Amino acid sequence: MKKLAIMTVLLTVLSFTVCAQGLYFDIGLGFGKAWTKVDGEDFSDSFKSTGVDLDELGIDLGLKLGYGPFGRIPLYIAAELSGVGHRFYDSSDYIQFNSYLIGGGIIFYPIRLIQIAGSFGYSFVSNDSSLGLSMYDSKGGFAGNVSVALDIGRNNHGLLIGAKFTGTSNTLEVSDVKMNTYMIGLFVKYAYRHKV
Repeated sequence: MKKLAIMTVLLTVLSFTVCAQGLYFDIGLGFGKAWTKVDGEDFSDSFKSTGVDLDELGIDLGLKLGYGPFGRIPLYIAAELSGVGHRFYDSSDYIQFNSYLIGGGIIFYPIRLIQIAGSFGYSFVSNDSSLGLSMYDSKGGFAGNVSVALDIGRNNHGLLIGAKFTGTSNTLEVSDVKMNTYMIGLFVKYAYRHKV
């Protein structure tokens, strides 16, 4: 029975792949509000308690490469490489938290003009500072995101304008503390896709 179930799943996936129409690709940039917690403490709160008031900036960069749609089903399977940068800065100094996602996802069009997408996968961080702080890279973790966008354009070329929520969780090297970064923001992306 177990072999029959595995064969059924494999044949279903193969049949979807055979009837897929082609390449999906998108790339873009977003800005928004980000939060970074290190060992459970919000990093911006730790600065405000000392009287230091730094500006903040959240940036999201992303690239997806996939395949679809499958037959008449407006569904795409995609691999994603994306990153969230959360920067605290003033005129001379900065602290930069960078969290990355490498994973897989699904893209769905409930109607022709609306795209809903989600991804989940492996995460790592690469932090930097001009202040000489001990900021370590990560041992690894996980990350995910969900987005909704308006898809406008002609033929196979489109412009995605939407909103996205991203969350990452990593364990830092040496200190073994958790670093979590969250971002909600707006994005603009170029997309190449075959639509149903």
